[in-house]
Amino acid sequence: MQKISGILVLITMYLSLSGQTPSDSIAYAITLSDQVVTAQYEPTHYKQALHQVDVIKKETMSRRGVVTLEQALTISPALRLYQDPVLGTSIAMRGVSASNVAILIDGVPVIGRQNGAIDLSQISMQNVERIEIVQGPLSNIYGSNAAGGVINIITKKSQINTISGQLATQLESIGQQNHQGSIGYKIGRLTANAHGRYFHYDQYPQDSLRIIDKITLSDGNIITRSRYPFNPKMQSGIGGFMRYDITDESHLMLKYDRNKEDVTDYGVIKRIQFKPYANDQFYHTDRSDVSLFYKSKWNKLYLDATLAANDYKRMTDDKRYYIETKAFDSLLQSADTISFNTYFGKMNLTYNATKLFSINGGMAFTQENGSGDRIKVEGADSKNASFTEVAPYLDARYSVTDRLKTMFSLRYTMHSAYKDKITPAFQLKYDINAKWNARLGYAQGYRSPSLKELYLVFIDINHYITGNVNLRPETSHDMQASVSFTPRQNLELMLNAYHTTIKDRINLTEYDALKFKYENIDNYTVYGFQPTLKYNWLKWTLQSSGSIGYWATNINEETTPKYGKVIDYNNSLSYEYSRYGIVLSANHRHTGNQPTYRLINDEVQVSTIQGYDIIDVSVSKSFINKRLSVNAGVRNLGGITNTAITGTTATGVHSSDGRNIVSQGRSYFVNINYNF
Repeated sequence: MQKISGILVLITMYLSLSGQTPSDSIAYAITLSDQVVTAQYEPTHYKQALHQVDVIKKETMSRRGVVTLEQALTISPALRLYQDPVLGTSIAMRGVSASNVAILIDGVPVIGRQNGAIDLSQISMQNVERIEIVQGPLSNIYGSNAAGGVINIITKKSQINTISGQLATQLESIGQQNHQGSIGYKIGRLTANAHGRYFHYDQYPQDSLRIIDKITLSDGNIITRSRYPFNPKMQSGIGGFMRYDITDESHLMLKYDRNKEDVTDYGVIKRIQFKPYANDQFYHTDRSDVSLFYKSKWNKLYLDATLAANDYKRMTDDKRYYIETKAFDSLLQSADTISFNTYFGKMNLTYNATKLFSINGGMAFTQENGSGDRIKVEGADSKNASFTEVAPYLDARYSVTDRLKTMFSLRYTMHSAYKDKITPAFQLKYDINAKWNARLGYAQGYRSPSLKELYLVFIDINHYITGNVNLRPETSHDMQASVSFTPRQNLELMLNAYHTTIKDRINLTEYDALKFKYENIDNYTVYGFQPTLKYNWLKWTLQSSGSIGYWATNINEETTPKYGKVIDYNNSLSYEYSRYGIVLSANHRHTGNQPTYRLINDEVQVSTIQGYDIIDVSVSKSFINKRLSVNAGVRNLGGITNTAITGTTATGVHSSDGRNIVSQGRSYFVNINYNF
């Protein structure tokens, strides 16, 4: 894999010396789109945006056969994905955990965090136009859970033709299939759209999923783990929107989505020689999201208002299954449900006083409610918990000169359970000349504990996890600077540097054997550098980007290393044969070794998650004036399934001991997409 990276670097050097003709027919794997909305209060050209926004385009996702958010984010070296057989796929951004990364759909927070993380594999890319990624704290704009960064999924909201639609199907050799369709109708100022999706994954027969292997570790300890850790999964979803254009510069839109998921976790066979049985678990997730948007512009005023209601339910069924009769025992069944609903509102008003000065203000409101057998609150209504957060904010932007632009913002958060908090932020952008520009920023982040971190009580035969009502909110300080150099139109070089400190970080700690509790355990620091190169030459497009990070924990233990170095990088190469409508793409992702620290019985356990390399290759061909496209490819060419975790045998509540789960291995996919 190191040789492959070296070859790509040599190709880059050669092309940068010899190429003169740019190509505008292929999007970068991660590129900057013309207009961005994340961290902006109205659509802004990326060159004018004060924050650096990375964009993953719809065309790129289609060519790679992406059907979920999990697959879409694998090409960014700033992001790391973590697999859990039950909880799904979580994320870390620049070393900051998922609990501090806000996942948004059209600016509305996605709810339903399990162990602090949104399951990225549950979020479909159907009807998605692009994904915008901003690294670093945006708590002053998006509130709690945005102290580490924001991933904003932008969906389709309009159409040109009277009738338009899409039919798509994708089959993958690992037993995965995805089918989806949408149709839209536009009459006058009214546009209506409806879409649906069905996803199914079932790679191994039921008997194989019950196999448990005994593994002898290098230290002599013997552990057990599932031979095939990925569970069968089925997802389905429906949704749509109605939009009415009141004027050319104002519209009202109502949007609805509902998505369901079923995951089956087959238990190991017990009492094999006498009436064998297994304890199986079934996880059912139900999401329902309703949003109302109003946007309007009058001369120097721009109004953006959002109202949303989100419901999330997670139901778990435990059943005893008798192998010989192939039936469940009706007397040995249990079920519990945990549900959350959130009411979200935001009103934002921007006043462009002059070409040099604009002021923006607004109010955000969030109410989150949780209920279920796993929620324990002192008092009469012990299975229900809630909190309310109200936050006015103010933002002033001033262009000191045509080249120097500044922004200062304040957010005043009033939380029903914690003291009021002010979070400031400052951002500067300086266009040194036509080829050079620089950005510099400071932001303070804030995250209040979630309802689960406060009130969860999850105790059964396999789990012992409790919340902590004495948790303190996390606060963070982030500084970052970036410089971009564009010597000519087809070549761009960027370097980003950052430093983030999180105080009172909340983590799940093992305070006794296999007993876990949420606690404020330490102050956490990450800093690093991110170089990026983008180059076009004739029909070739090349991008190389990297992330060199240093992660530190300040747990008061002499055995804890001060810093651990983490190196990730990604290389993408594509070629467009426009005469025949063919695009060839290759992507190489290196995920380096990662140090981890866990507090067990007041002792710090240090371990290392071994790194790995993933190579994906795909080819796409378009027909009928690009209305029909066929994409085929290979994921994970090297067939990596898992890597070792050295230094300790404990890896998490659901993870297999001594192993970091990576993927299902090598797979082949074909995707057919038709637009009309």
